[in-house]
Amino acid sequence: MKLNIVSFCSVLLLLSTMTGCGEQIEKKPTAPVKGVVTYQGKPLETGEIVFFPDTGEQIAHAKIQPDGSFQLTTYDEGDGAFPGKHKVSIVSERDMEGVSAEDPEASLEPSYIPTKYNMQKTSGLTAVVKEGDNEINFDLE
Repeated sequence: MKLNIVSFCSVLLLLSTMTGCGEQIEKKPTAPVKGVVTYQGKPLETGEIVFFPDTGEQIAHAKIQPDGSFQLTTYDEGDGAFPGKHKVSIVSERDMEGVSAEDPEASLEPSYIPTKYNMQKTSGLTAVVKEGDNEINFDLE
């Protein structure tokens, strides 16, 4: 019986050393992408931008900073996006949690920008990421 427990523990130890602490995935090369999102000529102060590769591979995304800037991430913070063509979506919404019907904010639209930009199929936004550093800006209307 002791032999079975020792064998079981040995197998677990072997498996844990083979897979490592975190699963390693093969990382396809990315290219750094940064830019600025503006709406009606002013920096978009909050939101999320997502690049969807036309190849259907893993997306790249970034939080939009108060100055409208963003830096895309696919695997690791700021590593960019896959080179190639991408459809782009941008979401920028007010925090409506806890807003009651009596609050003046309740009459405001939840989205800071037209909702067509929220989905890759309706945004009309595209980008081409090239090898090397990329600066891609979006001026929304």
